[in-house]
Amino acid sequence: MHVRTLLAAAVGLVLLGVPGASTAATTGIALTPCGGKPLIECGSISVPLYWSQPGAGKPLTVKFRVYRHTDQSAPAGEPVVAFEGGPGYPSIGSAESYLFMLGPLHRTHDLIVMDQRGTGGSSVIDCPALQNGIGVYSQAAAACARQLGVRAGAFGTAAVGDDLAAILRGLDVPTVDVYGDSYGTYAAQVFTIHHPGMVRAVVLDGSYDNSFRPFEQEESVSLRHAWRALCARSGACHGILRSIGAFDRSLRTHPFVGRGLDADGFAERVHLTPALFAQLVEDATFSYTFFRDLPGALAALHHGYRAPMLRLAAEDASFDAAGGGAAGYSVGDYAAVSCHDYPTVWNVDASPAQRRGQLDRAVARLPERVFAPFSKRTWLASLDENQLVYGCLGWPVPPVSDPPFPSHARPHIPVLVLDGEFDQATPVADARHVAAAWPDSTYVQVRNTGHISALGDYQGCASGIVRRFLADLHAGNTSCAGRMPAIGVSRFPASLAASPAARSTPGDRSAPAAHRGVWVAGATVGDALARWYNLMYGVDGHGLRGGAYTVAGGYYSHLPLVIRMRGDRFVSGLAVSGTATWNRSALRVRAVLTLRGPAAASGRIVLTFPTDRQHGTATATGVLGGRRVAVALPVPWVPQG
Repeated sequence: MHVRTLLAAAVGLVLLGVPGASTAATTGIALTPCGGKPLIECGSISVPLYWSQPGAGKPLTVKFRVYRHTDQSAPAGEPVVAFEGGPGYPSIGSAESYLFMLGPLHRTHDLIVMDQRGTGGSSVIDCPALQNGIGVYSQAAAACARQLGVRAGAFGTAAVGDDLAAILRGLDVPTVDVYGDSYGTYAAQVFTIHHPGMVRAVVLDGSYDNSFRPFEQEESVSLRHAWRALCARSGACHGILRSIGAFDRSLRTHPFVGRGLDADGFAERVHLTPALFAQLVEDATFSYTFFRDLPGALAALHHGYRAPMLRLAAEDASFDAAGGGAAGYSVGDYAAVSCHDYPTVWNVDASPAQRRGQLDRAVARLPERVFAPFSKRTWLASLDENQLVYGCLGWPVPPVSDPPFPSHARPHIPVLVLDGEFDQATPVADARHVAAAWPDSTYVQVRNTGHISALGDYQGCASGIVRRFLADLHAGNTSCAGRMPAIGVSRFPASLAASPAARSTPGDRSAPAAHRGVWVAGATVGDALARWYNLMYGVDGHGLRGGAYTVAGGYYSHLPLVIRMRGDRFVSGLAVSGTATWNRSALRVRAVLTLRGPAAASGRIVLTFPTDRQHGTATATGVLGGRRVAVALPVPWVPQG
């Protein structure tokens, strides 16, 4: 999964000893200003390798940050603790996304984020073969366990929860609200179960617990539903599962090979195999741009046009790379946590050879079409599934028994469970199970969204529900979750002449070529916004067929986002330049564009469209080919969860 009762022990606290640092009176934890902004403080503690055996092994360092509430004159509410997912991602690195979600709540609530042990600045696990994807994953994981030695069993989630409890005691914080996304929901539940007296309320966004089936067949159920619903609601790509299955079968004998540019313009050698394609399809749950573009890319490829699929495959390769090294995402921590905590089909006390035999027999018993549209072999060879199913074959049995989920019932604490309808990583079935396990839970399913609903939520729906729940312990009116806009499916004509046309409206005097030019201009703006929203790591983007654009305005902000295009070519035969501005407060895009192509499609237009409605319409006015343009076209992009 991604994405996925302990004995008391004394904690040795590290005194940072920085001049001007504030110190918690009861323990001596020193907090020092950091982050280059006011009201941000950093701290660090030393924790036992194993909480129940404080002398077993060298202690670990756990780092954390406190983002103080912005209105220091107002009474402070409970701090919010946020757990990042993975496992393997450090929570400190995601603080900006949590602050964006909290919005006005941050006026009176501190945010506390901790790099979970094994991640970021907290004794990060760096196993080179795992980190760099060298060799067979299960063998690299076993080598990582040997590298860790006595530490291999020390990174379970129960220990993570105890680390947080030590920090909160050291800061003299008696009660917190807890938010978790993806694996963070697992960590949030474990912390709450082990330390219920410290928790006022819990929000679980993209949720699962340790009761999921080891093969996670529910992911494939969600995948099939998502792609069928996507195409039905967009009115496009009928038969998408057949198309995915057909391409998978063709790749078995003819891998898709070429060179593509990712969203930031970096060249990637593409060698798309069935397993890599299956991962791309699954990655749509993390990046809705894959949902948006794959049907059109497959259709274009069917007609011999390779560019969209080459780009998408290159983008997925960049998306799945563990950029930033182990400090940015620790693959070793993913292995250490999942091999400690997650269910398996084999007996954990068995030898590696016995485990492999038990697993092979379990795979053989699975129905052949259980992972349709993919075969068992293809699906279980994809990156995420291979790690989940095969990754822990050689991981040793933990020397200390510290199960994440004890057998006793969940405590009576208000819990909000959010899950995206199209979530394949933590499917709706898993999230519903989690909600049923907590006696005081509220479940909200967010339509047309994938994995994690409340982060980067420019629509303000899921994040608004979270804020109401944390403020009042009630989710309030959640009807917006059923109205999230459908994902529009891209079309990839190879040329201007093959492009669809915008619809003429009263006052329009332009030629058919101009109508096609406006449609291409809208698609060009939508394409740039989609890549910025999900796939770009920098600010410089590149057109599908050439040209470039630059993005300014930051990601987690309600200030305007500005895209400056320089000869961006979505199709051959037309270049688009100018500025597109997304007013993120008004949820509206206005683009002033210059089109260069055939005479009838050349000139200047103003394109506007809303980004908050499911059935909105884009409009364009201006002059192309010396004639007045007044046309309408489908909205080319809306932000999705």
